[in-house]
Amino acid sequence: MIDLQNVTKHYQLSGDVLVKAVENANFKVVDGEFVLIVGRSGSGKTTLLSLIGGLTRPTSGKVAVDDIDIWTLRDSQQSKFRAEKIGFVFQIPSLIPTMTVMDNVSLPTMFAQRKENVGERALKLLELVGLSQKTDAYPAQLSVGQQKRVALARALMNNPKILLADEPTSDLDKATELEIMNLMQQIHSDGPRTIVMVTHNLDLAKYGTQVHRMANGILEEVGMDSLGSSDFFGERTP
Repeated sequence: MIDLQNVTKHYQLSGDVLVKAVENANFKVVDGEFVLIVGRSGSGKTTLLSLIGGLTRPTSGKVAVDDIDIWTLRDSQQSKFRAEKIGFVFQIPSLIPTMTVMDNVSLPTMFAQRKENVGERALKLLELVGLSQKTDAYPAQLSVGQQKRVALARALMNNPKILLADEPTSDLDKATELEIMNLMQQIHSDGPRTIVMVTHNLDLAKYGTQVHRMANGILEEVGMDSLGSSDFFGERTP
């Protein structure tokens, strides 16, 4: 389970400028959910994912994963916890350009002990995302959509219980977006695996088992019947 209790994250910029990226968030996700967090750019979605994944320390509040307060762990324990429990899909794939697709996918095993054959696992994941024929290719030889699928395979390499995905369909055409979302659904159902995905695209909310809205750092759960509302993002359209 993911459990955020009264979590706040503020950033102090130059002078007296205070950015309230996340404000008093309470967020519980039980195992096996596929949660979509929808909000405009700058609403605090990426910061929220970073807080859940232990990449950003909260200004206040508690972040617990599987009943473990991750900010009570030492740095080495945190790194091990993330490597074994959480897979990250970042908005920019950030593949290492000098490494092949196979090596990029295998990379997370350097940070977690794995008993199974690394190459076999990597190939299985590349088959899952439809890129088994690209094992020896380099990132520059791939399309943006293919790079995102490699990043998704990489995030699953250590078989994490939780997948955190930051705008995995951004900058994609409709057909490729559909491919990625179908993959996300398959990954969710095959696990079963808990997925928390953030997006600015309201049309993708239908893929989730629950939907939250984020605006101006405020997070709230919403019902499926509100997805078509003109003021979903907290801003009424004319």
